[in-house]
Amino acid sequence: MNSPASALLPIFKTEAQARILAWLLLNPERELPISHLGEAAGLSQPGTLREVSRLVEAGLLAERRIGNTRMVRAETNSPYFEPLSNILTRTHGPVTLVPNALDQVPGVDRVILVGSWAARYSGEPGPTPKDLDIVVVGEPDRRTLRAANRALEIKLGLPVHITTVAESDWRARQTGFLKQINELPHVVLD
Repeated sequence: MNSPASALLPIFKTEAQARILAWLLLNPERELPISHLGEAAGLSQPGTLREVSRLVEAGLLAERRIGNTRMVRAETNSPYFEPLSNILTRTHGPVTLVPNALDQVPGVDRVILVGSWAARYSGEPGPTPKDLDIVVVGEPDRRTLRAANRALEIKLGLPVHITTVAESDWRARQTGFLKQINELPHVVLD
C-alpha cells in the first residue's frame, strides 16, 4: 500500500520515503537494519524494501549485508546529501532532532510536538509551518532547556516554542490546553 505524499513538503514521492530519508540523512553516523526503518516509517516489510531499493539505486542510501540482514545508511558522498539534509531538517527534522536535543536535559519525562508542524506531519493539509511548538512534561532544568531550545532554533531554522507541564498536571489534564492536545494532531516522541 502506498502512503500519500508528504503534507510537510510534497516533493517526496511518499511520506514514508521522506521519513526514511530523514531518519538516515539527519543521522549520517547511523546504520540500521531495514526492518527498523519500516517501523519508523510505518511501512510494511515489502514497502520498506521497495523504498530502500529505490533510494539505494538513486545513490542516496548505501547498503551492506551482515548475514541475512540488509543494513542501510546515508550515502554521505552523494552530491544530493547536503541539500537534501537541509530540506529534511526543515520538514522532518523535529522528529529526529528534538529527542536528540532534549535527551540532554535533566527532568524531561515526555516530549510532544503540537501545533501546525504536528498537524502537517500527521498528514493534515495546510500552510507551511512557521514555527515548532513543543510540550515538555516533567520538571526540566530551565537553563539546560533554554540552551537546547536555542540550539534547536539554529539547527531547524524555525522559532521553537517550548511549554513545560508538570507530570501531575499532564496526568490530570484539567486545563483547556492540555485537553486540546489529545483532540488535535500531535506527535509523541520517544
